[in-house]
Formats: sequence, structure tokens, C-alpha cells
Amino acid sequence: MAQVKIVTDSSAHLPDMALVAEYGIEVIPLLVRVGSQVYPERINQTDEALLRRMLQDPKSVTVDAPALNQVQALFARLGQVTDSVICIHGSGALHDTGEIVRRAAAGFMGRQRIVVLDTLTTSIGLGLIVEAAARAAATGASQAEIVRIVRGMIPHIYALFFSDSLEYLEAWGRLGPAQTMLGTMLDLKPLSMMEDGDFVPIEKVRSYARAVDKLHDFIIEFSRIEQLYLVQHGFETEAAQLLERLELTFPRREFPVIDYSPSLAVHVGPRALGVMVYEGVR
Repeated sequence: MAQVKIVTDSSAHLPDMALVAEYGIEVIPLLVRVGSQVYPERINQTDEALLRRMLQDPKSVTVDAPALNQVQALFARLGQVTDSVICIHGSGALHDTGEIVRRAAAGFMGRQRIVVLDTLTTSIGLGLIVEAAARAAATGASQAEIVRIVRGMIPHIYALFFSDSLEYLEAWGRLGPAQTMLGTMLDLKPLSMMEDGDFVPIEKVRSYARAVDKLHDFIIEFSRIEQLYLVQHGFETEAAQLLERLELTFPRREFPVIDYSPSLAVHVGPRALGVMVYEGVR
């Protein structure tokens, strides 16, 4: 039986980029649009020039899903080596890639068994799921077994982000214009939690120090943490402060600090600090 092939998209952050080649993970690039310019996204890559443009024009920023024919061509190529494919994508609330992939997969029904899964997460949360699926596929796990692994991980991944601006939440309808105007006048900064795959504003704070407090409080509420990542851009100092506090609470743990993709910056802004927690499956 041919090995199950794993497909994901560029919104994933993989803990180890070598896994892409080692396990033959297929990565579909997303397109980030700022005004009239379109930037193809690369996995685990941050485009500084693109993020600077986002700062100048936050309300013209969008994420475009791949073209249908691009995904169809991918499935046709994979069909030459396997009849079993699992597509593991970032939350459908953040981009439409999963829907495009489902439409493409419908044309291969009867020839290939293609399963498309919405992980309700992004960045390293998505990357951890993809990594687990790819490792299982490499050991010869069946499609059904890998799907069970993925679905078992999804409810145990959590994220809380602090953003430097309210405008990106407003651009996607998560805040109203009046809330954004008032919050900006008061210099308030939003905290957003991922719930059902979308960023939901839960609180606003007046200072970066208070935002770090909130992130720390969020983390220490977990009774079990298998993996935790700090995800940031533009907040290196605050990330270091949070790590110092975590060293006191978790003295024998090391928590990586990673950057995030342009497709995530579309939603949280080019300056943000967040934590993503995988508590593990009991």
C-alpha cells in the first residue's frame, strides 16, 4: 500500500523545516495582497518589506487562497505515487484554502481518497499537527489512523495574541469602527483568543507590561503543557520578559520564540506577541 501523502499550506510554521523534504510534505503557498501588490507566502518565512507595507495600509490587506487549477495539478501529480492524501489546513475563518482544496478534491473522487481537514488553528499550532501527521504517515499509518491523530490534537491547541493595533481586527469585522476609534484614542491594545478557529477580542489593555501579564496568566492556567511557543514580531523585549517569568514557573522547560507568517499578520497585525499552547492528548 502506498504511503499517505500529507498536504498543508504556507500558514503553517513547522518546528523543523527539514521535515518538508524528509517526509515529502506538500505545501500550498498562500497569496498575501497589500493594495494592488501580491506576495506569494513561503513557509517559515517572514517578509519584512511586506510587513512594513502592512503598517502603512492595514485596511487593504487580504489573504488569497490558491487557484483551483493549481490544487488540481497537485492532486494529479500526487495521484502518480499514491491514492491516499490528507490535506491539513489552517482555519477556514482566516483564509479559504480548505474550501478551494475541497472543490479540487471533488474532481478526483473515485480515483483518489482525499480527506480535507480544517484544524481551526494556524502558525505553529497547524505545524505541530502537520508534523504529527507526517511522522505517522512515514511509519505506515493508514489514512484513518492519521485522521484520528489530527482530530485528536485539534481541541487541545490554544492561542492568545496581543496586537499593537486595533485596525486589523476592525478590517476583518471583529471590531466595529466606533470601538476601534475610541480604543485608538485611548491607546488601548487588544488581546484576542482563538475560538472555533477565529480571533475573538476578549480584552483591551493600556500597556505592553499589562499585555505580558495577561499572556503569563493565560499560560499558568494550564495544568499540562506538552509544547508551548511564543509567536512574535516587533516585540522581542516583551517576549524576553515573558520568558524570564516562565523560567520561574517552569524552571526545567525551554519555550521557543518564533516569528509568524504574513498570512497571520493580516489578522493580528505586523506587530504582535502571542502564545500557542498544545496541552497534549491525555
